[in-house]
Amino acid sequence: MRVFKTILFSSLIAISANAAADVWAEREALSNIQTELAALEALVLNARARSNASDRTQFDYEILLSDLRKIQHGISHHLTVPMEPVVPSTIDALSVNYTEHKQ
Repeated sequence: MRVFKTILFSSLIAISANAAADVWAEREALSNIQTELAALEALVLNARARSNASDRTQFDYEILLSDLRKIQHGISHHLTVPMEPVVPSTIDALSVNYTEHKQ
């Protein structure tokens, strides 16, 4: 029975260590996503600067930037308050249409 308790205790320690490692791996991945989103925002600003306002079809860079910032904010919030429950009514939906056509 003592051997069983030792094996069970060792298994529980190993499982909790793996769970803690997974949490930190997730946090690191989310931090990497934040870095990539910041770089993506710079690319969007560059593209917006190169856009032609007289084109018949316009890409709405402001909506895209707003969506990127919503994602960044969500990740940042999760990293600072990971145990706060999510209330579905507080989730801000992303836009679905980035293209505007002029008549």
